[in-house]
Amino acid sequence: MKILGLGYQPSGCAWHRVTIPLGFMNDVKGIVTDEPIPELLAEGWDIVFYNRFCTLEKDWAKVKEMLNCKVVMDIDDDWDLPPDHIMYNEFQQLIPILINNMKCADLVTCTNERLANKVRPINPNVLVLPNALPYGNHQYQLDKVEDERIRIFWSGSISHEKDLEILKFPIRKVNMHKDKIKMVIGGYNDSDENSKMIWDRMVNSYTFNKSLPYMKLSYLMPNNYMQLYEYGDIGLVPLEKSDWHGSKSNLKLLELASKKIPAIVSKVEPYSLDTDAPVLWVESQKDWFKHINFFINNPEQIKIYGEKIYQWAVEKYNIKDVNEIRRKAFADLINA
Repeated sequence: MKILGLGYQPSGCAWHRVTIPLGFMNDVKGIVTDEPIPELLAEGWDIVFYNRFCTLEKDWAKVKEMLNCKVVMDIDDDWDLPPDHIMYNEFQQLIPILINNMKCADLVTCTNERLANKVRPINPNVLVLPNALPYGNHQYQLDKVEDERIRIFWSGSISHEKDLEILKFPIRKVNMHKDKIKMVIGGYNDSDENSKMIWDRMVNSYTFNKSLPYMKLSYLMPNNYMQLYEYGDIGLVPLEKSDWHGSKSNLKLLELASKKIPAIVSKVEPYSLDTDAPVLWVESQKDWFKHINFFINNPEQIKIYGEKIYQWAVEKYNIKDVNEIRRKAFADLINA
């Protein structure tokens, strides 16, 4: 089976939904590129595989005829962004392209059933494949940078500013432990004025206006971003409750699990769908400090819960197992 993966290198979506799956799929010749040059296209491919958008999307009928291949599109986010989303206005012009890509695909893969239900009226040939990681491989090994303080960790992007604001007031109570803890925020990016302004607000929210000991870690590319997690001991996963958020995946839990970092998590979808996840659930604002306080006062529990979430993720969301389903679906598509 020969699969041509198309994905923009800085895209985390392409990394998790195209690059990792192809990189760990047995008996497959696969390559991932941003721009498929004519010589590469001429090599002959069974499947063109991409996430949401790609450089071949202008004329799918011509692509299928020219390459004599099947097209698999992956989508891992709801395309109807909430109006207060930072990308809302920019994304409106992309929605028609996205919908046409779904219509023209021979198979659409997505991360959960809620998203699949939204895809089906557009393309009934849809398959749910959850995110999964190659635990113990590549950047998902158990590397850790040691620190004398207990590090309370969050990582993300400016699109999660409202999620991070959930922690603004609970974090203030952590001040009583300021001699024991360090707030670590990952993904910081001041590459332009607007990003810097938002990130600085986020840092202030997360550090009680910088009155708590803290460390901010700069953005890393998808192929080495897990280095940020090496500076975490307790992971915080705040998320607003909404239908749009519910169409996302549980990837943050898997990333924390890969480094054996215990998680304190908003009990909202998609995370709450994993009812068996060995995390500390947040059902009200007071739970954030309650759970943080638990780990600070019982540091031996950090290792215990870290081991629990690691074993859970390896058993349930291992790329090897999910790729078996993906590989069979691809083979069936080729042979149809």
